[in-house]
Amino acid sequence: MNELIKNAYSAASNLLESDEAQLYEELGLRLKAISADETKAGSFEPDVVYDSAQMGLKDDLAKLGKRIFARWNTECFQLICGKNQGDSADRKEILGALGIGDVALASALSALLVSHFAIAPAIAAVIAAIVAKRFFRPAFEEFCSTWSGSLKS
Repeated sequence: MNELIKNAYSAASNLLESDEAQLYEELGLRLKAISADETKAGSFEPDVVYDSAQMGLKDDLAKLGKRIFARWNTECFQLICGKNQGDSADRKEILGALGIGDVALASALSALLVSHFAIAPAIAAVIAAIVAKRFFRPAFEEFCSTWSGSLKS
């Protein structure tokens, strides 16, 4: 898993420079790019270029990204903040990353999404960046409390 985290670190750092709206658009863009070329799925930082003729409007990409994120939001929450004993080792790794910063958190979560749910690294990196951007807090309890509240809305 440490190798996955190392591979995800650069992607997490770059993605966290974007705002949340840009991340949804990036998620949609990567999904469309992967549907056209599956080889792009295997990289945390795939080389994708927006092509309106193949991908549609950027607003539609952002909507697609939001829909996909909504599907994975609860799974990420359960992995990080849930009570499943089978995830306890991974949860401890995330707790350690929370103390280091948002890039470490996004890197660790990216790796967990790839290893636990077989999500393509290209997609996992963006989902993890959105989670880190939306819910990162210095204290783990605050992090989970804020995230839990958003699941209900």
